[in-house]
Amino acid sequence: MKRPGMVGLVGLLGLVALSGCKKSEDNSAPSQRSAAQGDTVRSAAKGTSVVGGQGQLLAAGRAADLRLSPDGQYATFLLNGQKPRLDGIPPQMLVGQLHVVPVAGGKARALGDGVTNVPGSLLFSQDSKHLLYVTGYNPASQSGELNVLPLADAGAEPVKLGTAVSYLLPSPDGVNVAFVDAGTLKLGKLPQGPFQDVAGEVSTAQFTPDGKTLLFKRRLSAAGGLAAVTVGSNEPPRKLADQVGDYQVSSDGKHVAYQVRSQAVRGMYDLFLADVPALKGTKLAVGTKNFGFSPDGQWLARTENGKPEQLGDLHVGPASGGAGRKVGEAVEEMAFAPDSKAVAFLEKYDQPSRAGFLGVAALPEGAPKRVGDRVPNFVWGSDSRYVAFLSRFVKPVFSVDLMLYALGQEKAEKVQPGVFGYGFAPENAAVVFRTNCIRNGRACDFKAMALGEKQAEAKTWLQGIFSYKISEDGARVLATYARMDSDTYDVAVYDVKSGARKTLDQGVQVPVYFAGKDDARAVYIISQGQNPGVYSAVAAAQ
Repeated sequence: MKRPGMVGLVGLLGLVALSGCKKSEDNSAPSQRSAAQGDTVRSAAKGTSVVGGQGQLLAAGRAADLRLSPDGQYATFLLNGQKPRLDGIPPQMLVGQLHVVPVAGGKARALGDGVTNVPGSLLFSQDSKHLLYVTGYNPASQSGELNVLPLADAGAEPVKLGTAVSYLLPSPDGVNVAFVDAGTLKLGKLPQGPFQDVAGEVSTAQFTPDGKTLLFKRRLSAAGGLAAVTVGSNEPPRKLADQVGDYQVSSDGKHVAYQVRSQAVRGMYDLFLADVPALKGTKLAVGTKNFGFSPDGQWLARTENGKPEQLGDLHVGPASGGAGRKVGEAVEEMAFAPDSKAVAFLEKYDQPSRAGFLGVAALPEGAPKRVGDRVPNFVWGSDSRYVAFLSRFVKPVFSVDLMLYALGQEKAEKVQPGVFGYGFAPENAAVVFRTNCIRNGRACDFKAMALGEKQAEAKTWLQGIFSYKISEDGARVLATYARMDSDTYDVAVYDVKSGARKTLDQGVQVPVYFAGKDDARAVYIISQGQNPGVYSAVAAAQ
């Protein structure tokens, strides 16, 4: 099970005995708040008998910034987070005490003070074995002390790796870590090194997917150069170019594409391509704004011949280099299908309205086909069979409608008028969406239209929801409902097959996550009421 690689922490283990329950003697298990018949028990947010209250207290306190490890087994959050007293910082920024707790229950650990919710300051390794986080965060310098904690050993102590760290990145295989300490890029093995100094004046870095090569970009004061070093070797870094913009590595780790400030078109970038590990760049295109590799690493799409006042045309060619074929004109956005067998794009894009014509082209040689107009966004299903998109209709009345195109068909079909938010269930089981919204989109019907069935009609799964998450097996939905008496939400679980629905808790904060093995639990924060804290509930409707 793969999830975003960050987590929030807990603290102050079940120190507060909750109404109708007895605290665990050793604080080693979650505290069940109440037992009652049916769906009505005591809620932490209210302290009275209400619908919900199924959650078990993992950690007590005023929590924020809840995150999960990639395997869903650990949760982190900030306790008593406060906004730094510094002008010009984002209003969402918090700094607090970091805690971590097993989702299945157990002793929560306080890991350090001065931890921020700024993206990139807290990361899990992809194998969920290590948690890396910055303490003593200084908003002015955007840096702090880097620590790493082995998660499997409950008695392990955090190891300090750096003192003025502004950037950190674990390798995809979870073996190594790269971080920028006082401007110097360091590289070594988790959790304790040793670490080698790679280069100075570094801003960001990226490992190849196999973790064998580390690319890094230097600050503008160092000409904005892009260079690479082989992990585990003592060889000096090899520079690819100066004045580099964005760069991207193919999923198979064989190629790196990067932008270099154009000498021919002022204000634009040219696209270069280099093989790994040779790293000898070749110019591929002029006037490039957007580019990207296909998920399988076989194709490279890019816009070409663009100007600051004019969008470039989309070309798709082999990831190994060479000329590509033109598939779209004046393209702003593009995306490959998850199976890399097709590409979709918004062409003839209008910047003021932020919309364009949706085109689709099968790979390698399929002719481009325009399937929608006035399209602000689109999303592929689990493969190249379906692409869903919104289209703005102006007659007979203005409406933003959900459309569905099946690759190879003559035209797209309208699924539902008036849609706010949409996507696909796992394995293309259905296209799901919110519609019939009221309260400025805070309460909507949640519907699904099964795919692969002839003349299928959308069915209403839930009513009045604010947000939703679908389990990885597609069997359950976590839905939130915006309350009218506070800025909090109720959370419920819905069983897709049986249609059963069960309220888990009231007064929670969004987001709410599936967690644990097979998405068996829901994890969320209750920040108001008598018993605030991080909670976990069984994510089953029956």
